[in-house]
Amino acid sequence: MRERPLIVVPVDGSADGDTTVDYALALAGRRGADVDLLHVVRPRGPSVFDNPDIAVVGQTSSSGRVADSSDKRASLKRPSVTAGPERTDIRNVTYKGEPARAIAAYAQLSEAAVIIIGKYYGSPRWRRSGSIAVSLGRSAPIPVLIVPPPVDGDPVGAAAPFAHIVSAADFTVSSAVALRAALDIARASGGRVTLVHAMKDSSGRMVFSGGEALNAIDEMHAKAAKVAARLRRAIPASAAGRVDSRVTTGEPQHGILDVAAQVDADLIVIGVPPRSRFDEVLFGSTLRGVVRRASCPVLVVPVVAGAHEWIVGAT
Repeated sequence: MRERPLIVVPVDGSADGDTTVDYALALAGRRGADVDLLHVVRPRGPSVFDNPDIAVVGQTSSSGRVADSSDKRASLKRPSVTAGPERTDIRNVTYKGEPARAIAAYAQLSEAAVIIIGKYYGSPRWRRSGSIAVSLGRSAPIPVLIVPPPVDGDPVGAAAPFAHIVSAADFTVSSAVALRAALDIARASGGRVTLVHAMKDSSGRMVFSGGEALNAIDEMHAKAAKVAARLRRAIPASAAGRVDSRVTTGEPQHGILDVAAQVDADLIVIGVPPRSRFDEVLFGSTLRGVVRRASCPVLVVPVVAGAHEWIVGAT
């Protein structure tokens, strides 16, 4: 067991990556945590130069060792900093492998508490993609905080204490665990939590008169009232004064982002069950949609049994 919590920060040498590192250091200083800056080296294919019997002028073999990344890591070296009650120790680490899997493996081996990764980690400047961050959120054994790049020079709140937290709820175990994580953060920061549920199956039937339209609206309002009551029952009594609940209609990702904008959220928390890439392509992904459009950090909490129904009262 570690004496102090550890934050793992994957780095790729980009300007966005430097912003993510600064964000992680500010958060680590506040929470009394240490930081490992993790540079992942992708494995290369076999080469004729790996054969010790072949020597070519001007070439050196790198067989049997991780590729040297000292030049890139040199720009990432930072001294130990003091941003809180204790000093934050920072280490530079190189790990070999496919990024999402290597980061998850290192985090588990090092007993890290959380991974903080930039939204566009590992993607080229000409094709910005959050695919690695989203894949890591689903595959990592610990929570993953995905940080967007700064907008107009704003350093994403400089890791300010989370004052307004939005927690997504779909009445599964994953959303129950997400609410628990959001409440823990809110208690530590003195913030508030807004629990959001999107009614995806709202009435979409055709109506042919004003009376039918009014009936459809009344049915939707009645259903929303039932869902809102169920949400309120799901809030622990000890947190009743710290949690609000909202019910929206339409696609979950849009409902979550709309509420986050309304309350000026500085953090969105989403619990995710295991899903295959094929399943995501076929049925869509709320997580991917939220991460793609969110202007604030998104905390992804992996939950192995997350797809099961949330039994209210069991938390």
